[in-house]
Amino acid sequence: MIKLNILDQSPVVEGMTPKEAVEQTIELAKFADELGYHRYWVAEHHNSRSFASASPEILISALASNTKNIRLGSGGVLISHYSPFKIAEQFNMLQSLYPGRIDLGIGRAPGGDANIIKALRTSSENAFDKTTELIGFLKASSEAELKKTAGKFIAVPEGNSIPEVWILGTSPDSALYAGEKGLPYTFGSFINDEHMLQCFQTYYQNFKPSLFLKEPYLNLALFAVCAENTEEAKRIAKCSEYWLSQTFLKSKNIPFPDEKSALAYNFSFEEKMLIEFRRKSAVIGDPETVSSRLKELVKNYAIHELTIVTITSNFEDRKKSYKLIYESLKS
Repeated sequence: MIKLNILDQSPVVEGMTPKEAVEQTIELAKFADELGYHRYWVAEHHNSRSFASASPEILISALASNTKNIRLGSGGVLISHYSPFKIAEQFNMLQSLYPGRIDLGIGRAPGGDANIIKALRTSSENAFDKTTELIGFLKASSEAELKKTAGKFIAVPEGNSIPEVWILGTSPDSALYAGEKGLPYTFGSFINDEHMLQCFQTYYQNFKPSLFLKEPYLNLALFAVCAENTEEAKRIAKCSEYWLSQTFLKSKNIPFPDEKSALAYNFSFEEKMLIEFRRKSAVIGDPETVSSRLKELVKNYAIHELTIVTITSNFEDRKKSYKLIYESLKS
């Protein structure tokens, strides 16, 4: 069975507080651990009424203390905003507390608008240069020979291993960087799948073996909703489709709709066109349909892991969707 993961953005549904959204993230992580999911990643968004997770490095620790086996990680840390050295220290601490269970997913996006870039004092340094520097600090803190030459720049706490490092992206540039550095690569089709095939080709064609990997290793992150039947799956998927229409076409900063609002909304022609376009990169349906489509993607693109993003108005529908997806692929 292919390794299955979850990316949780801690969605805030209308009528819910951000605190409740974070509490649901912890509950969902425990549920995923019990089911047998391989990884559970949390996102970074700023100044958002849609998502409650702005500090994945803090949330990861809470998740790890409430789970037993599942790997926990960032999907991802937005490196443009931060010091590579500080990130190395934070994730070395997590690795020390929860050895063998921590993933460091690195992204370049700002996770917000121009005001966020200003508020976070984001530098103009190249994100790939900062990523290379970060990896150097991690390696220096775990490899004896590097420790001797690293001087004062040791990211504590030192250890014998480092978090598993992933490059996250949706552009050929990120795929090229991951390939040339010999790192595992996650493509986020739930964000934008325009360059998916090009990214896959770029990654495989430019991969160079490294201390991290001997062969290419690819993870596809996609939006999926599963229910007992396709009609029900499409019904509960309307939550994310309503949100998509409001945020992408009207630039609204809003929570996800409750079930009543999502089902009552009448989409305009333009909104319907957007939703139909985005459905091409999503997998929505009954267990057989979802399983078949996911297996097809794995086979066609030589994918090693799948990371599922699911957002619904009702939390129990969300949990059930993850359960049905896992069981349909496991059988």
